[in-house]
Amino acid sequence: EGGEGGEGGEGGEGGEGGEGGEGSAIDDGPSLVFIPRSSQDASSFDDRQIITDFVDQVLIPNYQYLTQQTGALSEAITAFVADPNSSTLQAARDTWLDTRHPWEQSEAFAFGPAASLGLDADLDDWPLNEADVLAILNSADELTPEYIDGLQTSQKGFHAIGFMLFGLDNDKSLSEFTERELDYLGAIALVFDQTANALLSSWIIGVDGFPAYRSEFVNAGAGSNAYLTLESAGEEIVQGIIGILDELGNIKIGEAVDAQNPFLLEARFAHSSLADFEDNLISAQNTYLGDMPARGTDGRGIGEFVSSVDPALHAEILQQMDVAMAAIQAIPGPIEKTLCDPGAQPQISAARESVLVLFDTFSERVLPFFSSN
Repeated sequence: EGGEGGEGGEGGEGGEGGEGGEGSAIDDGPSLVFIPRSSQDASSFDDRQIITDFVDQVLIPNYQYLTQQTGALSEAITAFVADPNSSTLQAARDTWLDTRHPWEQSEAFAFGPAASLGLDADLDDWPLNEADVLAILNSADELTPEYIDGLQTSQKGFHAIGFMLFGLDNDKSLSEFTERELDYLGAIALVFDQTANALLSSWIIGVDGFPAYRSEFVNAGAGSNAYLTLESAGEEIVQGIIGILDELGNIKIGEAVDAQNPFLLEARFAHSSLADFEDNLISAQNTYLGDMPARGTDGRGIGEFVSSVDPALHAEILQQMDVAMAAIQAIPGPIEKTLCDPGAQPQISAARESVLVLFDTFSERVLPFFSSN
């Protein structure tokens, strides 16, 4: 998740240097630095359409969906701030939950500008230190959008908004909102929407003087400074899938289970972590198959290449994805309440293991098709 600073491997989350396998670009201050990948002599991947469809049929439609939702969230929060009542509060909360879907479904490709320009972190830094948000609320600083934009990532983005909207345990009442919180919410929602739009723009038109990253990616091996071979772009896609499966199985589910600590669940304020888990798996699936059913797109995916090389492996991956989704959906919810319930441990453990089976499959059997290392 875009900025969760500590979440293992989340390529863009909160500076999450690993989420999404951001292999081609790194965060090196304000500059977008291209790190060319080496030649991949061992790979025979040569399907440029798969690379193009990943961007045009998965990534860009996903980010367009995200910006639609962040715009709706900004409007819903503006309505709540203008007239705080139970109806406008519920609308703001529901829209926050709706906005999580496209974001969490983008976690398999938190590389490129999401990581190198810090946009992932600005949108979704985790874990949230509530004290950082309270420090702003207790200050006398003017809460302008410009001020919010300059805050550290733990004081803006999804989780700061979620903390203020839902409270620590999805139990905040309307009477608990202060005028200061309303002002903060209004400013932060506007900046949040602007950041999401910058992420989309970074791929399709370029931002801050940098060219559109779409061109850099789809021209892999044909003039791209970031991807010297077509195989390296394919590897980036596979690494993104591996990154989110690692994060989901070992961090989002694994760390909370091992510690038996619901405070380690990322969407604990809203009690929506299970929805995040499903969306993360959807992200891996969409990226593998090259389409986004929620947006009606249908492209060629990495899965087509895998199928052409090893049809049995492709069929196994599809089955493993179905098993993992069913296992996640079988967890009694909300997991924020059932995490420490002995009766729910078998389902939670089964979900974790099924995700890690997929992680192992992609790491050990798919990645070698794209990497000579």
